[in-house]
Amino acid sequence: MGETDVRVYQEDVLQAVVKHLNMTFFRGQEWVFQQDSGPAHKTKTTHEWLRRKLLVFINAENWLSGSADLKTLDNKPWAVLEDMPCRKHHNSLDSLRRYLLKAAAEIPLETERAATAELPERLKACVEV
Repeated sequence: MGETDVRVYQEDVLQAVVKHLNMTFFRGQEWVFQQDSGPAHKTKTTHEWLRRKLLVFINAENWLSGSADLKTLDNKPWAVLEDMPCRKHHNSLDSLRRYLLKAAAEIPLETERAATAELPERLKACVEV
C-alpha cells in the first residue's frame, strides 16, 4: 500500500464522501464510522484524519471480526448504494461520486435504523455459533 493509495482513500472517500455524509445524511446526529480492514483504512494517517474530522470512529484494534453478520451497514444501506450506481452508466469518477452522494442522501433513515436494530440478534447468533 503506497502513500498515493492512502491519500486517494483519504481525499476521494473520506473527505469527499464520508465527511459529506456526516454533514448531510446524518445531519448532526450522533453516529459511529467503522471501516473494513482495507490497508488504507488501517494507516496512522487515516486514523489521524478520522480523529480530526469525525466525532466517533471505531479504530482498527476494536474492529469486529470479518463476519458480514456483524457489519450492519454492509447488509442494508451499502447494498442499496452498490446497486443504484449500476443502473446508470457513468463516464467519469465525478459522475459516479455525485450519483452516490445523491443516492446516499435518499436512503431513508428507517433503512439504517432497521439494520442497526438487527444487530443484537446477529451478535447473539454469532456468540452461539
